[in-house]
Amino acid sequence: MNLIEFNSIISSPGHIEKAHINELHQIIESYPYFQLAHFLHLNGLKKHHSFKYNDYLKKTAAYTTDRAVLFDYITINDLDIHPAPKQEQMIPETETIKPADESYDADDVSPEATLNVGAPLQFKRDESYSFREWLQLSEFSPIDREEDMVEKDQSAIRDIADAPGRKRSQMDLIDRFIANNPKISPSLSDTYSDATFDSVTENDNLMTETLAHVYIEQKKYKKAITAFTILSLKYPEKSSFFALQIEAIKKLQEK
Repeated sequence: MNLIEFNSIISSPGHIEKAHINELHQIIESYPYFQLAHFLHLNGLKKHHSFKYNDYLKKTAAYTTDRAVLFDYITINDLDIHPAPKQEQMIPETETIKPADESYDADDVSPEATLNVGAPLQFKRDESYSFREWLQLSEFSPIDREEDMVEKDQSAIRDIADAPGRKRSQMDLIDRFIANNPKISPSLSDTYSDATFDSVTENDNLMTETLAHVYIEQKKYKKAITAFTILSLKYPEKSSFFALQIEAIKKLQEK
């Protein structure tokens, strides 16, 4: 990509072509801190409904000095995702869930297709909370504090035992300590409540379909089900649609 082409994309980011995406990616590989290239690359993925968009949104945020600027960029009206062609749409609208064809069977549709898993997340101007949630780690691995602490203590004791000039009585004491393999109880409880999510459930304004899909992409299925349940109560006219979403999430959990 030459300078003229790059300037053309800057002036008309809504007209970025698929061929430009790889070229912008090459620029990013060479200049990883070139924020504008990251933004344009991200916009290209979004415009062409790439399954890579969601992951690259996190990567772009990592190289962005001010994430508020990134959020403003991806929610500019001129850069919103254009409706995909009908043959590419994976989720029918609420009103078209039951087609005229009586041979249609909802069980034939995969839960991934029903939930549109992998599709670019469409954040709106008032969904900054959903955006921040997406930038969080999808999963947290619990820390085995007890095993970690015991291993460190035993390692430290062995180091002491290897030191020259130690008295025999001290060595015997150390040997007995290691042989007993003492267990140290963790001082912190492994159980915790997600106070942030609790505050969201109490504030209906923060609960959106986008947030529900954020949880799906992060594989936080319980939170996604809770989100759709709240949305069903908030928008009873779409309760049947949300019920289908919940059923699809449960199928994903079974996989």
